Amino acid sequence: MKKSRLWPDTLFTRMFLIIAGLLLLSQLAVYWFFNIYQANPQAERLAQNWAQILTLSETLSSAQRRATASELMHQGLRIVPAGALRGHIPRMPVLANALQLLHRMGWPQAQLRMDGRRRVLWLQARPDAALALAMPMPHSPGLPLPWFKLAAILLLSWLGAYLAVRQVTRPLTRLMQGVARLRGGDTPVGLPEAGPADLRRLAERFNQTLRDLHRLWKEREMVLVGVSHDLRTPLTRMRLSAEFLPAEEEARGEMIANIQEMDKVIHQFLDYARSGEQEPLVTTDLGLWLKRFILRQQAGVVWHPAAADLPKLPIQEVGLARALQNLIDNAQSHGAAPIDVSAEPTADGVLIRIRDHGPGIAETELETVRAPFAQAGKGGGVGLGLAIVERIVAHHHGRFTLVNAPGGGLEARIILPQPR
Repeated sequence: MKKSRLWPDTLFTRMFLIIAGLLLLSQLAVYWFFNIYQANPQAERLAQNWAQILTLSETLSSAQRRATASELMHQGLRIVPAGALRGHIPRMPVLANALQLLHRMGWPQAQLRMDGRRRVLWLQARPDAALALAMPMPHSPGLPLPWFKLAAILLLSWLGAYLAVRQVTRPLTRLMQGVARLRGGDTPVGLPEAGPADLRRLAERFNQTLRDLHRLWKEREMVLVGVSHDLRTPLTRMRLSAEFLPAEEEARGEMIANIQEMDKVIHQFLDYARSGEQEPLVTTDLGLWLKRFILRQQAGVVWHPAAADLPKLPIQEVGLARALQNLIDNAQSHGAAPIDVSAEPTADGVLIRIRDHGPGIAETELETVRAPFAQAGKGGGVGLGLAIVERIVAHHHGRFTLVNAPGGGLEARIILPQPR
């Protein structure tokens, strides 16, 4: 299923966007309702004041208007000829609502004009009235949303969403990291058993599972090492006895070969049980190390130096050598010479390729053949060689894949990552 590019892929980002959006909408709704609650009473007060002022201005005579002009000026009011009226119809919601209320209060023909440059409101009782009333423009908190209020709402919504999502995703992130360490072969470290009750129970059960798995792995390792070690001693005695038998040379040689094959199988069990997990990582010049490793190989193994210098990486030298040797041995046993070995730097580490020129294997077996005791091609052995490679590469936090080369043959790829 193709994922949408517009919708983020991580749980944290999805939950953050959803919660932040809901909080933002709720904050805007509260702000809007608050403005309505505040703006309607203000419009009613303005309409009542305007109705009273129009009533007084219409009832006063010319002499009375001149006598009260100074008192009106103290209140910011002036009665002027209608020809002085300037401005445009107000678009502010508070003023528009106040004018509609004024029409319902007995002044259906009243007109209102706003001069924003002079901060003056012009009020006229009728379109044909000879006089108009000039008064200061009121300051309304219900004006368009100020930028600092919008910024405060956004920041509070994002902060609330971040804190809420972090409470949920942080334990999940620790759980994911614990699984990654377990897959990489590191000694399991228990998760902190803290937080809400549900997450505490999840951490407790995960830690118990880690302890059980670690105990099972140790028991399996002890069994494999113990059995393999106990079998090698009688096999050694059998091989020495066979060499001194007065039997025919051909029969004795076949017996010795069978014993050596059994010893090789036991050696594979030991390698699989250990897989280099006790060996520390050592920062190594990978290009020089690979060159020296290939020089110790038999004829038919060809080293192709990288065009660019390979970086220094922390590796288990003995473990990585065992993994590469297993791949070369498999290529020689099941493929055909020459065995090409190359390495090249990548964006996140180093890619090592080991390719033979044999028939390859079926595409359906590329994944299953890496499992323990799986066999393909000519068979032989117990099928632990690639499983050993898989475990050693996992200890390096790398990736191991098999592909059929375009020109024929099987190609093993090992990607060793740069340390973070």
